[in-house]
Amino acid sequence: MTQKKDKADGGANGRRRQPSTTTAALAGALIGALAGLTGSTLAYFEAKDTRREEAQARRSDIRRAAYVELAATANKYVQQATQLLTVSLDPAKTPQERRRQFENGYAPANTDLARAVTTARLVAPPEGRKDLAAIDTRSARVGELATDWYGKGPEGVDVAKADAEFAEAVRAQLAALQSFMDRAADEAL
Repeated sequence: MTQKKDKADGGANGRRRQPSTTTAALAGALIGALAGLTGSTLAYFEAKDTRREEAQARRSDIRRAAYVELAATANKYVQQATQLLTVSLDPAKTPQERRRQFENGYAPANTDLARAVTTARLVAPPEGRKDLAAIDTRSARVGELATDWYGKGPEGVDVAKADAEFAEAVRAQLAALQSFMDRAADEAL
């Protein structure tokens, strides 16, 4: 009889062990699933951050390229405008030489500058766009002064006054460019 009682006790203990084993297995599975979910979530957010950083780096590269192009074309524009003014105010130069300088030097540089300003405007933050508008305005003034004498020639021109006015316009344009570049340098590029 004692054997039956022991068997009965053993049977009850066996049943008690089975639910606790099942509970432990379920708890282990739950912990494993949570660990997997946590790992997957962390991997997702890490990948998302990486993509965001890569996109920011690409935007910065595009801005830098646009700003470098702007600086280079603005300087080339000033050189070509200066040459056009010099040729236009030289009494020894013919109208054909003035036209050649306009068509082969100034006009392409003017087009390149307009393209560079437009590109920079597309990628610049709002504060930078204000500086770009100032560059555009100052460049227009430089162009106006450079082309004023292109068609007319140097007759009756106060060359010293024309040179001084042009030099001041160039200084203002380059100061606007410098202001823009200073602001760009302060950006987190």
